Amino acid sequence: MAVKSLQMEAPDALEQIVAQADPALDSSVAAEIERLLRTRGAPFVRFEKTLMPQMQARFGVTEEQMGTLEAKELAAMKKRCSSCSEAARCWQALRGGESAEQCRELCPNADTFERL
Repeated sequence: MAVKSLQMEAPDALEQIVAQADPALDSSVAAEIERLLRTRGAPFVRFEKTLMPQMQARFGVTEEQMGTLEAKELAAMKKRCSSCSEAARCWQALRGGESAEQCRELCPNADTFERL
């Protein structure tokens, strides 16, 4: 119910919760967020702004390294992330502290992160 309230009344706050991927988040809240991500029930959550920076960090890629990308390549990365069907798994992996190697299996930008 709390997630539903956030979704309706404070979508920015819910987006922040997704961006933090806090492993200590209440399990029932986490399960509801995972459901929303899996079913695309939170279209206001911009994965390229919430999940991609965390995945970038997981791969050890700095902002300076990201700055070396051409605008077209960065736009393609953002598009892949925003349309990714693995958002719930991604969020679970980030919350669970999975390694870059483990995240590689689900991240559509893994090749680029590894190249950087």
